[in-house]
Amino acid sequence: MSDFYAGQKVEYYSPSYAEWIECKIGLVRPDGKLKLEHTDGTGVLKESADPSRVRPFQGAAAKENGKPPSGSKAGAPGSKASPAPLVRGKSAGPGASPSAPPAVPKKAPSSAGAPSPTPGDAAPGRRPSASPAPMLPKASSATPRVSGSSATPRSKAAPGSKAAGSGDDNTIYVGDRVKLKGPPVRFGEVMYIGPAQFAGNETVVGVKLDDKRSSSDCDGLYKGERFFRCTPGYGIYQALEEVELVPPEQADEDVRSLVMSPPPDAEAFDLEQELEGLIGLREIKDSIRHTRNFVEVQRRRCNVTGDASARALHFAFMQGTPGSGASSVARLLAGMLLKLRVLSGGQVVEATRKDLLAGCSGGGDVETKLKKVAKAADGGVLLISGADMLRDPEKSSDRLGEEALQAVSKLVEGSSGSTEWPQRLCIVLAGRRSELGKLFMEQSGLGSSIFAKLEFSDLTAMEVALVLRRLVEANKFQLCADLTDEKLELLVRRRMARAGGAGDGPGASRNVRLAKAMLEEAVSRQTDRVWAKETLSFTGLTALKEEDFVDKNKEMDEAAQAALKKLEGIVGLRPVKEFVRSLYATLQMEQRRREMGLELPGGGPTLHMVFQGNPGTGKTTVARVVADLLKALGLLRTGHMVEADRAALVAGFSGQTALKTKAVVESALGGVLFVDEAYALVGEDGRDSFGREALDTLIKMVEDYRQDLVVILAGYSSEMARLIEANPGLRSRFPTVIEFDDYTAEELLEIADRMLLQDVMILSSSASEQLKVILNSIVPKPGAAHDRQAGNGRAVRNILERARRNQALRLQHEASGSKVHSQEELCTLVPADFEGFDRAPGLVP
Repeated sequence: MSDFYAGQKVEYYSPSYAEWIECKIGLVRPDGKLKLEHTDGTGVLKESADPSRVRPFQGAAAKENGKPPSGSKAGAPGSKASPAPLVRGKSAGPGASPSAPPAVPKKAPSSAGAPSPTPGDAAPGRRPSASPAPMLPKASSATPRVSGSSATPRSKAAPGSKAAGSGDDNTIYVGDRVKLKGPPVRFGEVMYIGPAQFAGNETVVGVKLDDKRSSSDCDGLYKGERFFRCTPGYGIYQALEEVELVPPEQADEDVRSLVMSPPPDAEAFDLEQELEGLIGLREIKDSIRHTRNFVEVQRRRCNVTGDASARALHFAFMQGTPGSGASSVARLLAGMLLKLRVLSGGQVVEATRKDLLAGCSGGGDVETKLKKVAKAADGGVLLISGADMLRDPEKSSDRLGEEALQAVSKLVEGSSGSTEWPQRLCIVLAGRRSELGKLFMEQSGLGSSIFAKLEFSDLTAMEVALVLRRLVEANKFQLCADLTDEKLELLVRRRMARAGGAGDGPGASRNVRLAKAMLEEAVSRQTDRVWAKETLSFTGLTALKEEDFVDKNKEMDEAAQAALKKLEGIVGLRPVKEFVRSLYATLQMEQRRREMGLELPGGGPTLHMVFQGNPGTGKTTVARVVADLLKALGLLRTGHMVEADRAALVAGFSGQTALKTKAVVESALGGVLFVDEAYALVGEDGRDSFGREALDTLIKMVEDYRQDLVVILAGYSSEMARLIEANPGLRSRFPTVIEFDDYTAEELLEIADRMLLQDVMILSSSASEQLKVILNSIVPKPGAAHDRQAGNGRAVRNILERARRNQALRLQHEASGSKVHSQEELCTLVPADFEGFDRAPGLVP
């Protein structure tokens, strides 16, 4: 039994650095391996260290007595002598050879010096010291293992050379793709295999990485030795045991970009323990247990009947909202099937429409690519995410998507039916519940090949809170003690309430995605808070407080009040203002109900509206206020407003109107679409086929994006009433109709004063009286016929524009007589400037 314990200060002997590194034990694993961490708390040194390479901290005395683990000799740095092989499994002790030179306990420094790669036993970014240290043993005739094969170190590895002489399939060659165990896990191409003096003449593997390192500029040169050349930052040397061969089928260019999860340990896999660790998803757990029961009972039947045939197991993940844990369930499913010997590999390969169609042009190359992907998943699980979107439903002709769908159907149907376990692979089709159901009805052969449909339900607020707590721990942060599960649940409920209007639109965050979004925002706020306080302690830098998770309620309330203040600044429109205030109160109450978990069965109220009234009565201005208000309440993602009319929605050619309307609607997603003169879409006789197509497309998209878009139709009162009466679909989708009355003479005069103030102009007292008379004459009288342009803000603007031109002529005439005008005279309109306004022509400058 190991005498080591968590928190103990120790030294670890790194064969790559050939020296003892000061560290501490973070965790003693059940198998006896040790998780080692740097003593300054900056990261993990070794995830799973062999205890034979670890000894208690020796302190300064080790400078004279330090030795490598028992059985190894050390020569001078760079020595060509062949030291005895390292005997693993024995720790250094009093019986170690006294002839070994002293070792200096070292902690790998993190200072930026000359570019140097990180060998496999060191944490990323930590470089070995140049001080004398024990050298690694040179490989003896008992050659070390490389990915399951023996390997003889080579002084130079020419292209095509290999790391082992056996020639079996697991041999690592120069040019092979390999995985560096890490952390972090990296992938790259082998450039060199052989001994290196900086590793005590032990065999190392030189790798050109796929992704640039952030802690080194290594280009193949390390401590004066170069064995290959690559772009700076992409080179690294690793010990043999830290390198793992990537199977050729997973190294293909068409496959390497896919998300691949390694197989679990079949012996250590415990289904009930894994299910217990899965938050929520009760129906999924029951389905997985049913699958286990089916497999075990089927094996019993086979033992009784002597028939080894069984049904191939393929699954469908029926999802509602994204982020419900499909990838996690797929990995759990793979582990269970591996444990039950239904699968032989247990890895999970994930692919999407984008992955399958990338670089394809048709003619069968989509099916060829799918075969490569399936080959990489042999023995494991192939998870096709977004299977319902393989064929784009928005496109009238999707040749590549259709080819992908047929290729997937062929693969699933071809590997279904009777088989013998372990089967070749398990295919999982994941997608939206409704769309995937339609697909299985259309493709009956595909639907009948599915063994079980797993129904994914959304996580509750408490379940999201538990996911959030796990994510915090996984990202090396910690929650303050006062952040209990109940408080976290309340924070999640508030966030859900904020996202309540986002629905399933592009900005929606639900389930695990919501927890991830909350953590990212909390870390962002905590970063600013910590920076402002100049915090340096470990706890201060990693602790998340409630204030870090508090959403922008205060900012939202301030934004809402600013929108209401803007509304109050509009002249007149008392009934409209009362409606907007009542709308704000209603939406606030709905938000509070959601925070308390009181969800409405039919969702929130319908927010689409009809603004009807004469031009210039403030419809567009109020629409912008509504957009700001809905954004402030979190019901709209962006709150921007897109203005459109018939010309923006209707095309001049058959078949183009729907596309044009769709583009306009999509540009308004997350905000408000304001359609002015909406009645003009269909005309008075209703026979305008292009306009009808635009209206039908608009109504359909209003329903499709009802949680991510607010549409306001505007126009004359009588025409809008006829439009709604003739289209029942509009009446149900636009239940709120707001009438914008014409302004009174007093309101028009106030509007005139505000317009003049913006232009740095004023009215003389006598000019104000004269303007009031003019405005009284143009205000519509009840029951009398009138110009629709009269009695509104546009009429006032036209009158003032004409008066300003008259003023300019008057001042010019006076200036010709050598009169010098004062600043007040230049900014004042007098009664003479309103001459000729004795009748309504003031409406037309």
